[in-house]
Amino acid sequence: MFVAIIIKLMLFTSPAFSHSFKVALVLPGSAKASSSARQIRQGFMLATTERDSHPDEESDGHLGGLDVYISVINEQVNVTAEIESLARQDGANIVVVLGSQKNQLLFSKLVDRKKTALLMPGQTPFSRVDLPAVTRFISAYKNRYGNNPSLEAAQGYNAARRIDVAIRALGGADNMGLLYDQLRKTAHDFAW
Repeated sequence: MFVAIIIKLMLFTSPAFSHSFKVALVLPGSAKASSSARQIRQGFMLATTERDSHPDEESDGHLGGLDVYISVINEQVNVTAEIESLARQDGANIVVVLGSQKNQLLFSKLVDRKKTALLMPGQTPFSRVDLPAVTRFISAYKNRYGNNPSLEAAQGYNAARRIDVAIRALGGADNMGLLYDQLRKTAHDFAW
């Protein structure tokens, strides 16, 4: 009896370990930008399939050893309404803003940093074709999508790889302050 009480107390007082998290991708939304948005999403999705995947996949992929569920926000719509909608649906652990600088600023003001980490674009090693990881990315992208990746595809891939590294380092996506710090560390000089 005493052991059962201790176990119950441990279960109810310990933080819940999460096996999944949510990412919202904010993508360029104009008709002119639709190709860029597609490439960003494809680059991001490629990274979610590189590790930890399994045959009975129900999530959109894996990053950091956890299931990831991805929603897409078109930056041409009412961004404020989209953020409020996300909040009503249990939010997103990470919001990736790869659209305009105007929307990057808007999201940085709207996102509740206690509940959500914000990832802004970072430098990619994409121009360094001498790096084996860049060569692997180009080859994998071409094999999957049938064409060469653009800088936008590399930005999407870079964002997902940065999330993967941050989540693995922390063992989860629960501590927004630490997660934000980990994401910020990889904004520059990050090698895939």
